[in-house]
Amino acid sequence: MYEPYLIPQDYGLRTDNRWVRMTDDNGVGLEFRGDKLFNFSAQPYSTENLTKALYTYQLHPFDGITFNFDYATSGVGCTALSVFTAYQVMPQPYSFKITILPIIP
Repeated sequence: MYEPYLIPQDYGLRTDNRWVRMTDDNGVGLEFRGDKLFNFSAQPYSTENLTKALYTYQLHPFDGITFNFDYATSGVGCTALSVFTAYQVMPQPYSFKITILPIIP
C-alpha cells in the first residue's frame, strides 16, 4: 500500500470494506468487521514517524504494523476550495459496531 509522497503522510486508505484480515505468515491474526462499511489502512511506520518525517529517508519501519480502522474519513482536498462538502466528515454522534475475531488456522 506504500505511496512515496514527496512529504511523508498517511497513505493506502481502502474504503467501503465489510471485513479485513490481518495475519502473519502462519495465518494467525485478527479479522475486523463492522456493521456498516468502513475504511482501513496499514503501514509499517508509527503514526508519530509519519507525522514528524519531512522526507522519505526519515521513515523507519518498526517491529509492528500501524492499523487504522475508520468508520468515516474526510477527503484530503486538492482543489482551491479545500475538501468538497460531500466529502467532509463533520463532528456528530455516530453509532458503529465493531467485531474483532481471532484467526487461528
